[in-house]
Amino acid sequence: GRFCQITEVRGGSCGLACFHQILVNFSDFSAYILPAEMSGTPVKLYVYDLSRGMASSMSLPLLGRQIDGIWHTAIVVFDEEFFFGGGGIESCAPGGTILGPPNSVHDLGDTQITREIFMDYLSELGATTYSGETYHLLQHNCNNFSSEVAQFLTGNDIPATITNLPNEVLATPFGQMIRPMIESMSVSPGGGQRVGGTAASGAPSWRVREPANSSLWAPQSNSAQPPSNTAQSPPKPTSKRRDREAIVLKDVKIAEAAASLREKVLPSLTEPERKSLEQFCDFLQSQNGVQFNGEAVRTLGRSLLSETLSQEAKLHMTQLLQAAVTRPEVQGALLSEETHSPVVLFLHRFDTIQPITLQTAATKMLSNICSDQGSHDWLLSTQQRPMGGEQVAKQQMVVKATVTGLLSEEATLRKNATVLVYNLCLAQVTEDSAVELASALLQCLGETVPEPEAFRSLSSLVQLMKSFTQVSGLAQAIGVDLTQYSSQSDRLNTLSQQYLQLVS
Repeated sequence: GRFCQITEVRGGSCGLACFHQILVNFSDFSAYILPAEMSGTPVKLYVYDLSRGMASSMSLPLLGRQIDGIWHTAIVVFDEEFFFGGGGIESCAPGGTILGPPNSVHDLGDTQITREIFMDYLSELGATTYSGETYHLLQHNCNNFSSEVAQFLTGNDIPATITNLPNEVLATPFGQMIRPMIESMSVSPGGGQRVGGTAASGAPSWRVREPANSSLWAPQSNSAQPPSNTAQSPPKPTSKRRDREAIVLKDVKIAEAAASLREKVLPSLTEPERKSLEQFCDFLQSQNGVQFNGEAVRTLGRSLLSETLSQEAKLHMTQLLQAAVTRPEVQGALLSEETHSPVVLFLHRFDTIQPITLQTAATKMLSNICSDQGSHDWLLSTQQRPMGGEQVAKQQMVVKATVTGLLSEEATLRKNATVLVYNLCLAQVTEDSAVELASALLQCLGETVPEPEAFRSLSSLVQLMKSFTQVSGLAQAIGVDLTQYSSQSDRLNTLSQQYLQLVS
């Protein structure tokens, strides 16, 4: 039978627990741990696609074979999610990392092992074979951890298609080409607590992971950095940009949108809500003299989440917000979590927004939020917050919306997504965002797109390549031919030359 190693806890002198390693036959394991009449605890495998769909669409032309995803896995048991990454073994609430909800969930069976014994087992792994220093993206990663833990708990392994993925990629010419870049990377999904091992700088073994400056794809390091305890105050709105001007979309017919809001939304609201939205419409239609009420933004957000409100009404509400977020008063209101939460939650569900016209309006609103540096920085926060029963990180939200738009088959949405990515890349984004955005941009530029869209896309890509050598390596590996754009305009020719210099 299968043998596995567990930790048995026995009472020792002075009330301290001493640990003894024992080997047991797995078929006798449940009888050793718990009485037969006691029910087991379900064990699940959470599977995440780190490429967020891009591997499925790009793998065939690049690798010569179809790969459905770049898989990160975690074990969910005892109402917690356990995973392994560059920071060692960590845990969080199920679906609680910046990756959001899993792409799929596999039932691995039930375990008779108690939580106490399981945590002892993880502590031993975290201090030995699965410490952060042992992590290797190809040979000793989250999926190897999930496989070992799954067998320890249930005797069942995770799907071989997941654990064999690195070998499949490396067996191709493209995989061999990018192997040096891959081997310098590690996956560290923010949002967990460390389990076992030695914490940095004498910190306790259980510590809250700091996601504010973390990168999902982070350069691997053997030295841990202590978390910062410095409190960060919310950014203040400012019109200052860095080296280029943002694109502000001013195509909203405010009077028409406000009339629709008054007709189709106000009757279903309470008297205070109606009053705040009436004032909000007057504020947008007036140049001065009308005071802004931040509660209107919260009311609009709650209405956008309503399942009974018509799509047409939601479209006009989103258009009003698109126009409003360029105003300093509204930008200031967005920085208040109490005010912005419903709007952020609506945008967090971007891929479920229907119809495509409403998705396009949401993209335009995000573009205008990015037109100001203060609200741009606010939008790219990686801090997770509970909203409406979901864990939401604004950075994850805006990157998902941008990539969805860039890869859309709908021309209008794709065009507006190039405005969003252009504004997004005016300031520094995190490394994981840069890789994901660059992958989508490279795929877009591989098609034939109009000159304005090509300019915004190539400008963004060049900016990302200047900021991250990893993006330049990705561009070099994929190898997009920009010949078709060089002759379209002088500005595209200049950008094409910069691109070639960066990949050479």
